[in-house]
Amino acid sequence: MASTPPDGSPATKAFRRLLASCRDDGEVGLRDELVLRLGLAGMRAAEIIALRLGDVHLEDSPPQTRWIGKARRPRRIVCGTGLVELLRRYLAAYEAHSARPGDPQAPVVCREKTGGGAGRISWGNPIARTCSIQRIVGRRAEKDGLGHMSPHDLRRTAAGILHRALSKDGGHLFDLRDIQQVLDHSDPATTQRSYLDPFDTATKERAAAFLDADSQGRCCSERLVGPSG
Repeated sequence: MASTPPDGSPATKAFRRLLASCRDDGEVGLRDELVLRLGLAGMRAAEIIALRLGDVHLEDSPPQTRWIGKARRPRRIVCGTGLVELLRRYLAAYEAHSARPGDPQAPVVCREKTGGGAGRISWGNPIARTCSIQRIVGRRAEKDGLGHMSPHDLRRTAAGILHRALSKDGGHLFDLRDIQQVLDHSDPATTQRSYLDPFDTATKERAAAFLDADSQGRCCSERLVGPSG
């Protein structure tokens, strides 16, 4: 079925601005872009800092990343073209600078150096706390004028982009079950309540237009007619 990616959606545009803010910032920007892309792919902050080089399988078909996630459940994401290209550049820089190149237990996402090394990555040294992922996401959002943003907002953004992705004939490309699988929720009600319901304003917008019709001089004959039951 032919489809068009939601390139013009506000969520997609905002995410592209976030990525663009990373690209003139050297190896720290490269690391930050990876954090953002992994978050949009559905990874939680705790999963991002726990990810190891041995979890990344770019030579698989399709390329993917596999790890043990929340509640000790196996999880994976399939890496799209942009994420694969970024990972290849990031891992090349990792290999060039790290004392642990190729170590499957080395962390994927590494912390930034402090003091005189600020602005550079301490390759092979992990980020210890999820609050550091919060700072990375928040710093990038603030730099781009997007206001407060948390790592979990990237997962919500992913849900919104998929929820609004339509085929050329207007059908949804991803249903509730699809989005639940991407986000790895055990209960689809969580996906619906916390991730999709905030985006579902279309029905209320249609209702508002109809209910407001009387104030515009239409449907006057029906304004006192209600259901018989």
